[in-house]
Amino acid sequence: MKIKINLTVNRAVQILLGYLFFVVMSTGFFLPIFAVFITDFVYGATLSTVGFALALYAIAKSCVQIPLARYLDSHKGERDDFYTLIVGAAIAVLYPFGLLAVSEIWHLYLIESLIGFGDAALMSAYYSLFARHVDKGSEGFEWSLFSVGTQTLSLAIGGAIGGVLGDVYGFKILFLLSGIVNLMAVFTLFFLYPFINGTRQESLPPIYTLPKGPSPKG
Repeated sequence: MKIKINLTVNRAVQILLGYLFFVVMSTGFFLPIFAVFITDFVYGATLSTVGFALALYAIAKSCVQIPLARYLDSHKGERDDFYTLIVGAAIAVLYPFGLLAVSEIWHLYLIESLIGFGDAALMSAYYSLFARHVDKGSEGFEWSLFSVGTQTLSLAIGGAIGGVLGDVYGFKILFLLSGIVNLMAVFTLFFLYPFINGTRQESLPPIYTLPKGPSPKG
């Protein structure tokens, strides 16, 4: 008798994980130097300005995400989740490009509020779709891939790359590169469309199997 060890995930989860990995990584390009960029390049900005900007982002996201998630949950099917995901992803693309154009404090406040709304749409739909497509029996494994892969390793890789590029080429290249990577990631979401509305691809076969040891004799 063999024990199957399944280390693979279905196609929908692969797409969702891959998308968020590159989005978070692209944000990591400039996240470590965000405050330095704002105080150096935005007229009159201080560290307090950065704090207020992040607070506006958090308030906008918090006010929208929970009610929107309840609304999406109240409607059957996944088309509304998918379209909301696309809208949020499109706004996320605008964020790094928008930072390139920031020159006044109110510009920063406006764009941080906008990305707060965008991330609320993105993540409320993302969580809904991810939860529905996680493979039964692999919930802990696949949610751990989400946590480690798209929230931890991606940010670490992005921060490391951004630090090196920032030293060599300066700040603005980081926002440009982030926007390009984010835009490319959005196109991967369209491969998710065939799997919405309850269409669930079965998990791929296990990578390998381990033979079960002989049962001890009584």
